[in-house]
Amino acid sequence: MFKDFDISSFKKMKPPGDNTFDTMQEIKALKKIPIRKEFVKKFDNQEKAFKETAEREGIKDYDSSIAKKLIEKSAPVILKLKNHFDRPRPKTIAKKMNIKMKDIEMASMKTPSYPSGHSTQGMLIGLVLSDKHPKSKSAFMKTANNISDSRNVAHAHYKSDSDMGKKLGKSMYNHIKNKI
Repeated sequence: MFKDFDISSFKKMKPPGDNTFDTMQEIKALKKIPIRKEFVKKFDNQEKAFKETAEREGIKDYDSSIAKKLIEKSAPVILKLKNHFDRPRPKTIAKKMNIKMKDIEMASMKTPSYPSGHSTQGMLIGLVLSDKHPKSKSAFMKTANNISDSRNVAHAHYKSDSDMGKKLGKSMYNHIKNKI
């Protein structure tokens, strides 16, 4: 599905450096976001979040395998970029800057920070499901944005990670939209 997806342009979109003013500003902005564990927990499992959205929307023919497949197929692309940039998580850099910052530890935080995989996959899935169920587009896109926002609420990602993830998710969607 994404074997021929070209990431070269994304490799040029570098995040702010670890010891820069921009990164410090991002950390300070994250610290101002209250940690809301229930919100984070609700949107950590993307498959479940989109399934619940479909149920609320009354979609009878919802295919839950779509989200699962998109997560599985997009993961190698995201990991290539994460490993290419190898950006430390906000808590790690905050500590080096002598800034105390809490976060919500999640199993999904074992990879580098940039780009946000949840933001990428949330956007990708939201756009694909919006095509399949156009009457529920706003609900699916709200779920996609909540998934992305939940990573900032957890203090797991910088805003720039989430922004890059959304951009990557849209590009991956454009790559497959005529193939699915």
